[in-house]
Amino acid sequence: MNNELHFLYDSLISMLRNEVDVYSKLHKCFLNERKILAGSSVDELYESNSRKETCILKARMVEEVRIKLVERIINALNLDGKDLNKDRTLSTLLLHGDDGQKRDLEECRSALRSLLMDIHELNDRNKTLLDSSRFYVRKSIDFLGQLISPGATYLNTGRLKANNLNGKIVSREG
Repeated sequence: MNNELHFLYDSLISMLRNEVDVYSKLHKCFLNERKILAGSSVDELYESNSRKETCILKARMVEEVRIKLVERIINALNLDGKDLNKDRTLSTLLLHGDDGQKRDLEECRSALRSLLMDIHELNDRNKTLLDSSRFYVRKSIDFLGQLISPGATYLNTGRLKANNLNGKIVSREG
């Protein structure tokens, strides 16, 4: 392995470690977000969203640098980049590094995969929590709206209006 390729591999490993660090911070943001959603503090939620956005921007920047490094390594190895898809690139590069670099690349790949799966799961859980909260808020607003302006209780025929009732009729006599 020539010096340039060795340097590119070391740079890629360093960039992957930065990416793991950024995604670890994003993972912590999602864990913290769940607590914030349960506590329902709007200010804390805005802060949490700001931290997540910062982490996502950092992740995009690190990813761009990583992609450029991978392209440079592919060119240095004279590999056809068209035959490599995004998911198999690191696996292919693992075949060409020295033993230490292979080990480091595999550790980074494994850590990233685990973090991304956890983040996806946490995001889905938080989304479910938000959706159910939004449903209950909407139902509460509808209930309050009916208390303030209940609308007509009887139809023109004199019969009791059956829709939009909250509860059951205990007695029709009055």
